[in-house]
Amino acid sequence: MVKKMWWLLKFIGFVVLFDFSNGQNYAGCDYTYSYSSYSVGYIQSPKWSNFYAPGTNCRFTIQAPPRHYLYAQCYDMYLPATYGCYYDKLLVSLTGDSTLSGSQIYCGSTPFDVASNGNKLVVALQTSQSMNGGGRFRCQITAIPVKCNCGSRKTPLIVGGQRTQANEFPMMSAIIDLSSKSLVCGATVVTNRHGLTAAHCIVGRSITNSALLVGDQNMNSGSDTPYAKLMRISTFTVHGQYSASTKTNDIALVRTVDEIIFDAGVSRACLPYIYAGATFNNVYLEALGWGTLDFGGPQATELQKASLQVMNLTTCRSQLSGMNSVQDSQFCTYTPGKDSCQYDSGGPLLYTDPSGGTVYAIGVINYGITCASKYPSVSARVASYLSWIETNTGYDFCEKV
Repeated sequence: MVKKMWWLLKFIGFVVLFDFSNGQNYAGCDYTYSYSSYSVGYIQSPKWSNFYAPGTNCRFTIQAPPRHYLYAQCYDMYLPATYGCYYDKLLVSLTGDSTLSGSQIYCGSTPFDVASNGNKLVVALQTSQSMNGGGRFRCQITAIPVKCNCGSRKTPLIVGGQRTQANEFPMMSAIIDLSSKSLVCGATVVTNRHGLTAAHCIVGRSITNSALLVGDQNMNSGSDTPYAKLMRISTFTVHGQYSASTKTNDIALVRTVDEIIFDAGVSRACLPYIYAGATFNNVYLEALGWGTLDFGGPQATELQKASLQVMNLTTCRSQLSGMNSVQDSQFCTYTPGKDSCQYDSGGPLLYTDPSGGTVYAIGVINYGITCASKYPSVSARVASYLSWIETNTGYDFCEKV
């Protein structure tokens, strides 16, 4: 009767979620493979292309490098098809769980493709002594790098600045005071839960009265972009060595209650791992903000951008001598007639890689001597805080090299 059901159901396959962690014995048929990037390999039942013997149990663990996933194409499937895959089955853990807990289960003769959720995939063949004749399977496995989803911007059609296109810089965000519905500071989206800003922007502020605005362009309009969203904030993280008196380590993170959904109008900036040793001397960076258009003047309604030139530290320290001590973890910018201004603090200084158009967060705006004066402005150097950002976000930055 069992054999008759096998032939009746041989073209039927079932895929269900299952918790299978009963300590199955894979002695003599337990394999582990380490794949490099773009490696292609195969896993298959014993004696393939012949049938395995009844009662065969095998497990295959495949590991790819970090920031990769494994794509399995199981193109040769010929397992007995029973209701709920009760007897012979192929279990696939997309999370790489060695106990196969929460696995997907397959049987029958229908090919299937799956992709792992991380860089590890576990597949197990579990068969019964009750099914005569056995079966077979074969899967091709490929290790594929995860596409790095940071640093995108639109091609473009603050004092001395110019208006940006709507969502030209999808990593731009702002800290908003909920009571007054007013701008507090700028910020940069760096993960799907975090904005990077200046410490002085949030010290002493109420979390419940603050929000992170993402995807906006015109502060006074609700119709200029469909991507604007006000995100509630769950935590403030101020750098442990921030000093308000010396204006050093002026960097902080805000974490949103809900995930920041990335789309055409909202995404994150890349962190400058590849530029960790770069000074950027004489390079022009783009400062963004909705701050005042002049010292004590009106705020910008449209997001503004200005190109500011990085000044070498020796010159900067000389010009600011007697006022502030500029640290190696900071850098200075100066361009005649252009500057960041009030309420631009915490916002980004961005560098766009000319070869690929990828946008990197190089600086966090800290302070200036009024706006567009004869003195340079000072920003936190993001590259000096990469480890701190990693530790306090717990995020796996795909741009890390």
